[in-house]
Amino acid sequence: MTIDELKALRAADKFHHATYRNQGSLWEGLWIYEKADDGFRGFKPAGAFFKDDPNLDAAERELRGAGVSVGAYGCG
Repeated sequence: MTIDELKALRAADKFHHATYRNQGSLWEGLWIYEKADDGFRGFKPAGAFFKDDPNLDAAERELRGAGVSVGAYGCG
């Protein structure tokens, strides 16, 4: 996922939530989820910014106050 894709997702009101997960694992990073009627609990994965991604900080700034969770299913 790119910053422009994240901005477009938010502009289209399709952003559901983001979760920073799997700290210390291969999958560690900021996972982005979009709204989806056919998805699990109303959302599905849209992309991720992994821990070594140079855009991770910019993605976190873009999402400040927009629903980043450390809990399960965006409810933490």
